[in-house]
Amino acid sequence: MQQHGYVHPLFPMLAKRSVLALAIFGLSLSFPAAVTAQQPAKAPAATPATADQFNTYMSMAAINMCTLAQAKLPFKASMEGNLSMLTSVLSTKHGSQIQGAPAPLTREQLVNASVAETVLRIDKFCGPSLPPDWKKEVDTLVAQVKKAMQAAGSGGKK
Repeated sequence: MQQHGYVHPLFPMLAKRSVLALAIFGLSLSFPAAVTAQQPAKAPAATPATADQFNTYMSMAAINMCTLAQAKLPFKASMEGNLSMLTSVLSTKHGSQIQGAPAPLTREQLVNASVAETVLRIDKFCGPSLPPDWKKEVDTLVAQVKKAMQAAGSGGKK
């Protein structure tokens, strides 16, 4: 997946070091319980999200988060709102399926993948201009994602 010059090793087959693969196979950011409890009904015969669709959804969420940061809204509430949108679209429109994943993702995997992918984009798109409280939250989550990526052998590159 293309991320401003970085070719993400996500598709067509999930590489062990991809952020999505980490979310599917073991990355647990545990963020937040309210989002993981929400589960909209799955659409019948849903089509898996393509790499382009997944990238678009995550980029939209990150851009929205950058806007909410500048509006000085609380980080947690802003992230919860974006996660609700992301997990709802991925579960209802795509049946919790992402091309290259071996099976539909669980709610926890959708949340972890969304948090991981979104915070990396937030850091890239607007990291230097984030308010201090947001910067602290984003930096903490980015560090967790990078640590998991390094443990999986990717070197923690974004």
